[in-house]
Amino acid sequence: MVKGNNCRTVADLSLLILTFLWGTSFLVVHNTLAGTSAGVFLVLRFLVATLATGVVALGRRERPTPGVLRDGVLLGVALFGGFVFQTEGLRFTTPARSGFLTGLSVLFVPMLERLLYGRRIADRAWLGVLLAVIGLGILAQPFTVSMAPDVHLGDLLTAGCAVAFSFQILWTSERSGRHPLALLTTVQVATAGILSMAILPFETRSVDQTASFAAALAYTGVVTTTLAFLVQNWAQRHTTATRAALLFTLEPVFAALVSHLVGGEPLGPELLTGGGLIVAGVLVAELARGGDAA
Repeated sequence: MVKGNNCRTVADLSLLILTFLWGTSFLVVHNTLAGTSAGVFLVLRFLVATLATGVVALGRRERPTPGVLRDGVLLGVALFGGFVFQTEGLRFTTPARSGFLTGLSVLFVPMLERLLYGRRIADRAWLGVLLAVIGLGILAQPFTVSMAPDVHLGDLLTAGCAVAFSFQILWTSERSGRHPLALLTTVQVATAGILSMAILPFETRSVDQTASFAAALAYTGVVTTTLAFLVQNWAQRHTTATRAALLFTLEPVFAALVSHLVGGEPLGPELLTGGGLIVAGVLVAELARGGDAA
């Protein structure tokens, strides 16, 4: 029992670190898209990730298990949906608003668990979700400022991203434990990369051939894709989808902190209040660790 609890703690800590890394990527991707088209960026990002995870799988000498291709493709389709909606949305909306709307997956995951699997979600998990969503709303203030139509289009695309990532989080908890870690992740990111090629005919392709783009591609391809999904696919074998989604709500808080430290953006009261509520939501779900959902 102690061993199980320790493993769960390590899994939660790993997801927390992963959430910080994802939080740093909003500003990176937003800046990268100023000179590179979304489809090209996604294809290159997933190509780097496929090569990196493939090397890991070969190094570990992992062998295919029954259904690994099916489950990897399923995770890849959900991953592609999340990334394409988020990346396209970031062309029009702001990183803060994108962070809020992406974070709405914390609300969708327990609903999907209840709807698809009939599972009871503990009351404290619902309270944590509520606090986190309120905190996200205060943090980004998504509906209080008049925005241009393009921004609202970006918001709509990013809402679709939240739905897709909700399925990806849920299916990761359900299916990742059945297969070798690196091999499953390789199939997942390769699927997302192949699907990303479908975007290319519908955009004006461009690549910012600079050192900063190369650095951004290496960071997003290796760190926030390869490492991130290896960690997620491992960690969600030892924690629940709802707990993972709650930890992921810290993403916009980290994004705002990075924007402040790197970009010099001020930390206003909405960050302190909203961020505090998000942290409170995670802590509520962390208390009394027993139960099925928290």
